[in-house]
Amino acid sequence: MSELDIEVSKTLREEIANANRRVGQTLVSESDLVKIWHINLAPGERFGFHRHELDYCWIALTSGCSRSMYSDGNAVDTEYKPGDCRVFAFADDEAIVHDLTNIGETNLAFTTIEFKGSLIPENSALA
Repeated sequence: MSELDIEVSKTLREEIANANRRVGQTLVSESDLVKIWHINLAPGERFGFHRHELDYCWIALTSGCSRSMYSDGNAVDTEYKPGDCRVFAFADDEAIVHDLTNIGETNLAFTTIEFKGSLIPENSALA
């Protein structure tokens, strides 16, 4: 491993350890029930490591392709088309830490909705 690899690894570990709870670039709206965020990434642009602790969903507003690196070192490439949506629900002690890089050739835009109450029913095996 070169000195550059060690420095990059150290930088990423520090960024992961300091991941904040801003899950979008712009907080558009907040109520007692939800927070609504927007993300708009130009080709090659990266939104740094952030922590999802609240149940949430994202909705793709544009077509494109991204790469997310997760705190466990896994990287996942995803293709989107407008209207694609994914919902995440967490147990009390769960969280996801990841970044998001636009690896496509067009702008990539999302709306992310964080739910301040749990999406997991109390009588669920996950609760």
